[in-house]
Amino acid sequence: MEHFDVCIIGAGLTGLLSARKFLKEGKKVLLVERGSEYRPSMDDRETWWQECVTSDEMSKDGRILTRNTFPGSEEKFPDLVSCDTRNAPWNFQYNMWHGIGGSAQMWSGMSWRLAPHDFRLKEIFGHGEDWPVSYEELAPFYDEAETLMEVSGPSPDETSSYRFWPWKNNFRYKPFRLSYLDRCFQDSIGDIGQLVMQPHAVRNLPAEEGGCVGAKTCVSCCPTGAIFKARERLFDDIVMDDNLDLRVETCCVRLEWDTAAGKITKAVLREKDSKEEYAVSASLFFLCANALENITLIQRSEVMNNKRFGRSADMVGRYFSSHGAFTWSVLMEKPVYPTRGRPTHGSIIEWVERQAEDRRNGVLMEVWQSDFFRGYHPKEHFEKDVAAGHWGGTLFKRLSDFERRFAISLIFETDMSHTKAVTLSPDHVDHYGLPVPLVSLSLNDQDERTIRFGLGKVDEISACAGIDSLEPIGYGFNGNHPLGGLRMSDSPETGVVDRFGRSHDFQNLYILGGGMFCSTGSFNPTLTIAALTLRTLQDDPRLQDSDAEGSNG
Repeated sequence: MEHFDVCIIGAGLTGLLSARKFLKEGKKVLLVERGSEYRPSMDDRETWWQECVTSDEMSKDGRILTRNTFPGSEEKFPDLVSCDTRNAPWNFQYNMWHGIGGSAQMWSGMSWRLAPHDFRLKEIFGHGEDWPVSYEELAPFYDEAETLMEVSGPSPDETSSYRFWPWKNNFRYKPFRLSYLDRCFQDSIGDIGQLVMQPHAVRNLPAEEGGCVGAKTCVSCCPTGAIFKARERLFDDIVMDDNLDLRVETCCVRLEWDTAAGKITKAVLREKDSKEEYAVSASLFFLCANALENITLIQRSEVMNNKRFGRSADMVGRYFSSHGAFTWSVLMEKPVYPTRGRPTHGSIIEWVERQAEDRRNGVLMEVWQSDFFRGYHPKEHFEKDVAAGHWGGTLFKRLSDFERRFAISLIFETDMSHTKAVTLSPDHVDHYGLPVPLVSLSLNDQDERTIRFGLGKVDEISACAGIDSLEPIGYGFNGNHPLGGLRMSDSPETGVVDRFGRSHDFQNLYILGGGMFCSTGSFNPTLTIAALTLRTLQDDPRLQDSDAEGSNG
């Protein structure tokens, strides 16, 4: 059986950061990635991954199988994600991918920190759980993550005029300014909410220097490389290292462990389209897939081994959640000239702040530079309107509305509760014949109060002068932000990993990524995932002498 110093499962942002650290130390690293490398062509959009989820009909017991799929995907992306989910319409439509770079390869670049109070929910608001790490402890690693990911954002002079901006940032590049559309919307809504400039992991430079050109294709393919993508910025720096053993299109079928010794003993792997399994051992194991994939790997390992995952077994998959969202198409009374600049420049974030007596979670609003559900170009609007059955005068009016139309999204924090959970699907399997996750999410009273607050703000906005109408587009849980289910804690009775992401039960196992979260917060999680990973790799004393196999500290 092959042995490595470090075995890393998942070549996304956390996996590549981990590999970089250990390779710099001269360690022998095995990096296992279920997917492959993504190299989209600007000349062939059929090579582009798409954010698109389809659903099967609901089963008799109320479950729905959802898949990330789109025309041509089976040929070019044969191993896209799927999950079994229940509690429609608030089900979880998993919308990510397997491959080098992970979710940090397919994202819009939004780079918010969590609010300081997000780490102290129980202490301040009397619900949820406090994180075992404080915002103050994480702040230096937020700084480092913003530098690493080349985040553009507002200066301290600019943020000093904001009603709510609880951070001290020193962004590398100037912000993407609020657009004419943003300013028109702000003039209409007045004091209901203040639009602030968003931080983006996107170089705000001239195009000839590799800056953003406003192509609106950030998620699938950035034409200038302006947006931070984990493969281009991290993988290319390590791929030629002689100590790296990279195995793509290879699935980690299960882990095996010695409970008495408190150690993971091996990872069992299988290559794509092969029925043969083989095992590898390592001094250290890092699970660096996204939260759902890490959870299901542990759960199916328990089934295959007929052995519990130590004292924290009952917490695996529990307290899982994601952000909730509502989206509207906004029609203004006058032209606002959409589709200029980046997909979105401004957000209302002051509603994240609240008092304990409000008994709700945080809410923010994103203002988009187009009605992205219809498309970024009048031709796309035309095709979708015709497909929907519009014709004649109705069609003409809808097309003439293009210059007045854009979208807004209400994003809200959801409670992490014991009933929000991930288990293994009893019926559905993936490309490798392994059970897909079964995600059970629902809204509790805290979530319902949060929704009522957010919808109240939207009602106020809809009555403002200058706004013609708001048309609901959709709502649900965000399928791109799986969080929790392997949360940090001070004991195995309340979580799966400690404050650095090391397993409570297995001293040579670290589980990184969004699964560590103890609350969802209201903001995009990518920057926080990066900061938590950097903190583990640099600040955990047990990893500073990684020759000491799974040292106790």
